[in-house]
Amino acid sequence: MRRALIILGTIAAIPVLLAVLLLGRGIVLQLMGYPVDIPPSELADEIAAENGDPLRCRRLQQTVPTMGPSLAEKRMLCFFLLAQKKKDPSICELLLPSEYGWDCLGTVASLIYTGYGCSSYASGEIYCSSGVRGRNTGIDDCGKYKEADLKYWCYVERTRTLEGVFDCDKIPADPPILRDECQRWYAYKLKDASLCSSIRDGKLRKVCELKVKYRGSGSSAL
Repeated sequence: MRRALIILGTIAAIPVLLAVLLLGRGIVLQLMGYPVDIPPSELADEIAAENGDPLRCRRLQQTVPTMGPSLAEKRMLCFFLLAQKKKDPSICELLLPSEYGWDCLGTVASLIYTGYGCSSYASGEIYCSSGVRGRNTGIDDCGKYKEADLKYWCYVERTRTLEGVFDCDKIPADPPILRDECQRWYAYKLKDASLCSSIRDGKLRKVCELKVKYRGSGSSAL
């Protein structure tokens, strides 16, 4: 009887011992400077606020594995959110060439370019961030478009899609982001990272360089 009680007591103590060991491990990791059991969004906020090292995301640890995202996925999410907050494509490079990295780069590029340019939709309409809208009548002759924003869209589309065409110099240099965006697509089309050097916005230039470096071809996501 006594032996049975000892065995049962030992079995009952195992979970407690494991919990103590895991808790102790967490405390030791914290003392060593590792972020432990911190939500990725909270860690990204903390790093951004302190202008800290993005590699802190890679140091994220957890005391006990959970049923949700894995530790690796949490670290990746931290990088993704930090890149968004800082609009910093160089942080996305830490995730490349994974699809998660491409999503990160595309998101950051769109944030940098928010408020500028136009987009064409399947309905045949072109909508611009400035509020200008018009009908997509093709890109053979950009002079057909009366609104300046629509003409600039046409020049970008010609540069992006037509072989041997470079119309970026027809777009005003002020604000520089409009011509930068055109130059970015030209670099993608020719798969030539040296063409990114003419992009004036440093962050958009970095997006361009990373895209050509890791993929070297155009993508609608970017």
